[in-house]
Amino acid sequence: MATDLRVPLSDAEKSCAPRTVCVTGATGYLAGLVVQRLLASGHTVHGTCRSPDNEALVAGLKALPGAGERLKLFKADLLTAGSFDAAVRGCQCVMHTASPYVVERTQGREREMLIEPAVRGTENVLESVTRCESVTRVVLTSSCAAIYGEADEKGEGHIFSEEDWDEAATETHLPYSYSKRVAEEKAWEMCKKQSRWTMCAMNPSQIFGPPTSSRTDGVSVSMVKTLMTGGMWPAAPAIGLGVVDVRDVAAAHCRAMAKDDASGRYILCSRSLHLLEIAALLREKFPKACWLPRYKAPKALVVALAPLLGMGRDIARSQINKTPLFDNSKAKRELGMEFIDPSETLEDQVNGMVKLGIMQKKF
Repeated sequence: MATDLRVPLSDAEKSCAPRTVCVTGATGYLAGLVVQRLLASGHTVHGTCRSPDNEALVAGLKALPGAGERLKLFKADLLTAGSFDAAVRGCQCVMHTASPYVVERTQGREREMLIEPAVRGTENVLESVTRCESVTRVVLTSSCAAIYGEADEKGEGHIFSEEDWDEAATETHLPYSYSKRVAEEKAWEMCKKQSRWTMCAMNPSQIFGPPTSSRTDGVSVSMVKTLMTGGMWPAAPAIGLGVVDVRDVAAAHCRAMAKDDASGRYILCSRSLHLLEIAALLREKFPKACWLPRYKAPKALVVALAPLLGMGRDIARSQINKTPLFDNSKAKRELGMEFIDPSETLEDQVNGMVKLGIMQKKF
């Protein structure tokens, strides 16, 4: 795992008194960088994961500067009530970045496989927070999926803000987005029932950027690999999405913890692009990559092949030829975010994937 900080520590992070912080899902794509920043700021970290004794899984965390003295790993499972109690004990802040990982197909089992685990996981973590009197701050990793389901659900050209909530997704239509919305709603409901701890919600768009481990299974890693290796050649679906660098998302979490006046939700998005624009940026950085798509795939073909592209057919039908737009001004204004340009994000991601052996360099 890299030890440099592409996004420098802010003044708020530097001046924040040392705390003990619980980071759930510490081995994740985002969480590892959150742990890195917290250690670099002098904090003690209680990291949770399902298998803390798996050296291959946790070696990168243990190698971080400061980890030997200020990192402790705990076994915890999102779906087991009370399993976060030990990790949360003695902490002043909890960063809940973990989310249930579903590898099975969910059609017909959306509530069982996606929705209930998302809500139950949030409940279990925040119930541990409520039982622990030392915790005064929670930073929740939500998603722009909780803000919108379809790019035009509030009218063409609408710019989504923190005031918006996903109104298009249901249990059977865009169930992943629906699970993100109801999980965040549950978190705010639990927060409002007490007065000891405050909460901020981070709402990132699709997270890209250099992975910290070859075990990373993030959506953007598979997406970039598919693009670079010809999986969408010669034509890609014109599906739009917001892009944000994983290093910016980690920085926003830590800045929200350090700033006592940070509150509410924060959209984290650098720019909105469709897949052909992402391919064009990759082509600029890697001109010898000959398998990047150049043409827009017909909608009927995209819907038919959606499962092979790593998306549901409902997503393909609802998102093709549409690009969501986001207002990121609150994160810039209150957290001091200066988002990394997607071209740099994508370049660093490809180089990082090659370095970790996720993808061979044939370009």
